[in-house]
Amino acid sequence: MTIAVRMANTQHRYIVKRRGARGAVAEIKGTGIDVWAIIGYYRLGKTAEQIQTLLPHLTLAQIHDAFSYYYDHPAEIDRILARRDLNEEQARVLQTHVNAILAQRKGLNKAQAKERAAELRRLLEL
Repeated sequence: MTIAVRMANTQHRYIVKRRGARGAVAEIKGTGIDVWAIIGYYRLGKTAEQIQTLLPHLTLAQIHDAFSYYYDHPAEIDRILARRDLNEEQARVLQTHVNAILAQRKGLNKAQAKERAAELRRLLEL
């Protein structure tokens, strides 16, 4: 079964709004990575370069655009992060799952990559 996902452009070059069951969520275009995830890493003390090491399919420009989007819409992202308040062990387990999904992305065709991105989004929905 295929679910149609509606995307809307934003004023940010690399950020689109993905419409889902819980409303629109800001995402880095074509990656399946939400802006709140980048800001979550930043709040854990990660620099843009360290985030890129964790998510090597992202460019520094995409990561910095996620920061820019957050600075323009802090209440939106803070609201999402508040729903995902994890303790350290839960965050570690989640990171292990995310890493496993990302490790499987090499050699995938576009449809398979989209499927992995959807899987990652479901995992991060908590």
